[in-house]
This record gives sequence, structure tokens and C-alpha cells, in this order.
Amino acid sequence: MLWFKFFKSKIPQIGVFLLMSAIYIVTFWLWHLPMMAFVNSTLFAVIIFIIYLISSYFRWKANCEAIERVVKDNEELQKKLEQQNLAEREMEDIIRVWSHQMKVPLAAIDLMTQTQVNSEELKNQVFSLENYLKILLEYQRINNLATDFRFEKVSMASLVKELVKKYSSFFIQKNLSIQIEGEWLVNSDQRWLSLAVEQLLNNAVKYTKEGGILIKIKTGEIIIQDSGIGILKEDLPRLFEHGFTGYNGRIQQKSTGLGLYLSKLILDKLEFKISINSEIGNGTSVTITKE
Repeated sequence: MLWFKFFKSKIPQIGVFLLMSAIYIVTFWLWHLPMMAFVNSTLFAVIIFIIYLISSYFRWKANCEAIERVVKDNEELQKKLEQQNLAEREMEDIIRVWSHQMKVPLAAIDLMTQTQVNSEELKNQVFSLENYLKILLEYQRINNLATDFRFEKVSMASLVKELVKKYSSFFIQKNLSIQIEGEWLVNSDQRWLSLAVEQLLNNAVKYTKEGGILIKIKTGEIIIQDSGIGILKEDLPRLFEHGFTGYNGRIQQKSTGLGLYLSKLILDKLEFKISINSEIGNGTSVTITKE
């Protein structure tokens, strides 16, 4: 294939050589020169031309390879530039959504300072602020992560119990029941896995007004099932997009759309799969699996 392309590029030179050969032959024929001189000179010219073609071929091949490398490097650079631009736009969108959502607990705290401070509500709003700040900081970290993962045997039941303990005030305040079943010892990074599961638990508590949350654990799978307000069917495919809150999230004015996005980002890097099933009024079920 390369030789064919090379000869195709050398058609003008080959044409000139053939034309000169033809003139040479005609000259010998017209002057009736000795045939041996014709054969020797022709053979010498052909050898010189073949040597020229071979040396030209290697120079041409080297130039082609250099051009291919430049084109490939340019494509990779273009791809990295596009990824960088996408990451910058994504970060701008996330900060915009995040800063907008931070106004909700800040406004609530400001209102309390002007009226009557409710210690329990103040605690909840401060907790929300801390969580929103954690989402932004951890999002930046997970995107710049190189070898920060520390894999070890993690007890999923213990991890979930610690998170439930952290959210115990919300369970008590809303009078929600909590049930944890089973165990799963999984090889993963406990810190990042805990952060991903926490955002899922946060959503479950946030959108459950009555009833409770059931967490079923078994080897290879954990299901977080709540009795909350549920999610519209048409919203399900977009839940893991950053900034997407869904209809109920907008109505409740409680969602940044960043918690699920961060959870999906972390779980993907830890090689877990996540899926969500939900119906309006019948709660939501989040399933995390790993083969």
C-alpha cells in the first residue's frame, strides 16, 4: 500500500524518466549506434533511477510517518482541549447551581436571626450548608484524582450504620423508621464509597415525609428504599445529570441536582453500577451493584 502511494506521488518523475528514455532510444536508432552501448547505458540509467526511487521512498516514508505523528498529536491535543473546555463549562454550571442552592439555607438562617431562632432548624440548615460545601469540594477532588484511592475490605453494613447515625436527628425529627438488613464485605475505598452512599441516603431522608427507609444489603448489591414522594417516570433517565433536579425537586425547592451526580461520578470510578426505580407517591428504590 505504501509503495503504491509512493509510486503515485512519483508519477511526474517516472514520466520524465520514460520520456528521456524514449528520446535516448530514438537517438540511438537514428544514429545507428552500437547496440551494446545502448544496452549498457540504458542498464546504468535504470540502476541509477532505481537507486533514486529507493532513497526517495525512505525519505518519503519518514516524512509520511512524521506527518502522521503530527496529525495524531494534533488530534490528541484537540481532544484534550475539548475535554478541558467541557470540564470548565461543567464546573461553571455546577458552581452556578451550587451557589444558587446555598441561598436557601442561608436565607433560612437569616430569617431566624431576625425572628426567633429554632435550634433544631438552625442545626438542620447548618448541616445542609456543610453538605453542599462538601459536594463542591469533593467534586473538585474526584475530578483531579490520580492515585488517591485506598482499597480495602469494607463492611457495607457498618458503613451504612455510621451514615444513619450521622442523620439520626433527621430520622427523629421526621419520625422516620430505619431498617438495615444483611451484610456485604466489598473491596473498595471506604471514604469515597461512604460519600457516594451518603448522598443517596440524604436524598432518601430529604424526600420522605412519613414512613421510613429500608436498606437491604447482600453480597454484590445494596438497595436503599424509601417511602417518599417518588420521581416522575420521565425524569428518571436524567437524574444523574449535574444540575437536574426533576419535577419534585423543583417543587420542594430542596435539591441542587449535584448529590446524585457526585454519587454516580464516584461509583463509576470505583466500578460500581447504580440504578433508580421510582413511582410518584410510592417512594424510590436505589440499587448499587458490583460484580
